[in-house]
Amino acid sequence: MTVAELGDPRSKDRPVVDKSFLWFLLPALLQTLIGVGVMVPITTYYLDPADLGTVAILTALATLVTPLASTGDNWVLSTYWHATSEAGRKELLCNLLLANLGMKTVWVVVFWLLAPLLLPQLIRDYRPEYQQYFGLVLLGLLAGTLWGTLSPLMVIERAPVSHAINESLQWAAGAITTLIGLSVMKLGVMAMFLAPIAAGLVSMLHGFHYAAHRVSLRPSLHWGKQIAQSGMPAIPFSLMDVVANSMDRFVIQRWLDLSTLGIYAHSQSYRGMFVTVTKAYSRTMTPTFLELFAGNPRQSQRQVEETVSLWYLCVTAGGILVTLFSADVIHLLTHGKFDRAAGLVPIWFLLVSVHSMAIPYTQYLLTARQSMLLSWSSILMGLGTMGLVAGATWLFGVIGATSAAVFGSLALHGMRFFLARRFGCPYGIEPGAFWSMAAVLAVYMLSYGVELPFSAKMVMAVAVLTVLWMKTAPLWSWQAVVRLWAAPK
Repeated sequence: MTVAELGDPRSKDRPVVDKSFLWFLLPALLQTLIGVGVMVPITTYYLDPADLGTVAILTALATLVTPLASTGDNWVLSTYWHATSEAGRKELLCNLLLANLGMKTVWVVVFWLLAPLLLPQLIRDYRPEYQQYFGLVLLGLLAGTLWGTLSPLMVIERAPVSHAINESLQWAAGAITTLIGLSVMKLGVMAMFLAPIAAGLVSMLHGFHYAAHRVSLRPSLHWGKQIAQSGMPAIPFSLMDVVANSMDRFVIQRWLDLSTLGIYAHSQSYRGMFVTVTKAYSRTMTPTFLELFAGNPRQSQRQVEETVSLWYLCVTAGGILVTLFSADVIHLLTHGKFDRAAGLVPIWFLLVSVHSMAIPYTQYLLTARQSMLLSWSSILMGLGTMGLVAGATWLFGVIGATSAAVFGSLALHGMRFFLARRFGCPYGIEPGAFWSMAAVLAVYMLSYGVELPFSAKMVMAVAVLTVLWMKTAPLWSWQAVVRLWAAPK
């Protein structure tokens, strides 16, 4: 990836990567290095698969609050931000924050009141303390309310440093709370439920600082109507997305057991790391695609397409390395308790390519003000994915649930591509995504079918890294690397 500045004549034919990418990626790097090297060994030392299964199912049920309380902040900001004056933006942000806080509070109270009736019916081997744990999960969701509005705002405003600081503070607060709760206070699984509360409170403090000069305290009926018109269609879409992502956890704990769900949830923790890296790419490229579709691009479409191709080259290399060494790393980090998760991790990695592929088409549909079509088409695909996940889990267990979830996500984003092209999207298909997935799947079948010795894996890894270096090294310079960190915000 080149980091040359746009004004450099030598970079005219080179792809351009926004320097904000590294700032958006920084929290992911911290979470990966410290999370994998420190948090995973400690949590798996104190907790068993069944404990993580308990956390997974209660979190999945409580997370339904998020889409029900959604005001579609990302959709609203993408639709109106660039077409609104500075004073109007302050009013818009105020009304988004008020709507978010009000709806989140209402739904948290509703879920808390319904919990004694529904939890015993939904959770296999229910225990009375689950009610207390569930309340802590709801408090964590409420504490993180502001971030749902400020995160997309920071992306649109190209404020990667502020975004990285907030995400890093959230993660650090949660990690420290978990470590103290497990190793010092001996709270057991309760420490996992206290961590999101600490993360949300820290995020709230930083969010107040960021938003202080961007908000005008003026509740507006006009903006209330605009939020309802552009943002409320996101509720059924977000709800279906969350339900579809929770269906796997529900059927696994009902048809199998909490221990198996713990194995599955542990594999999803690595998925979370992969998705975080993808979000860094998305947050970097979203403004670029919005500018491209608005007809006022900073980069030519050719430069954008070349940048995307280099991204998928890096994704392919990362996917192959994850596939080769996931079993060895997980066995070492989890004291042998979660070895069964290793076969699921490379499948989750495919989501990096799947989610990356969807970014331009989703942004085009939002730019074309097709949020309603985007929402309902996603609902239909979500229903199909839920049925597929349930059937695959019944037939093939956790590996079926994992594969079905990835395939459902691919189908959803494929539909977005066809819809975007139908409405005139000038951006075509990204073949790098399919080559990336094919390469990772080929190595996955080879690695788990033949059981390669460690020496063979090392040879393959060196070959992959050599190719990656040969493709990217000519595009880097020390001066350009230094300039990357001179972010404006």
